[in-house]
Amino acid sequence: MISNNRFNQYVGIVIEHQDEDTCTAVLDIRPEHYNSIEGVVHGGVTSTLADVAMGHAAAPHIDGVQQCVTLESKVNYLAPARGDKLIAQSKVVKRGGRTIVMQAEVRTGEGELVAVALGTYARKTKAITS
Repeated sequence: MISNNRFNQYVGIVIEHQDEDTCTAVLDIRPEHYNSIEGVVHGGVTSTLADVAMGHAAAPHIDGVQQCVTLESKVNYLAPARGDKLIAQSKVVKRGGRTIVMQAEVRTGEGELVAVALGTYARKTKAITS
């Protein structure tokens, strides 16, 4: 999946799957992603991964440019995120005329559920340009 989001590229997030209602985003964990506890991924990284997965399914990118913005997001952290990768899978809960409510689960590469997220996204009525 093509994305012009420099921050996602910097963090290392890759979109593995996307359709009209779901998205799978993957992050290969690097030491730079750890918080002050060696081997534990910072919560902000986990939150970012969930947000990216939800945003991509809420309104798919056009020519690599996002077509929605986050209005609100909530993350429940269930376990420390450890291992070699994190996988966020999102799905549409409710698609309205202008806003979309999304849900995501973030799991380790081994399948352990480490976070769940709920977010609200606003679809842009005009294409967002760089």
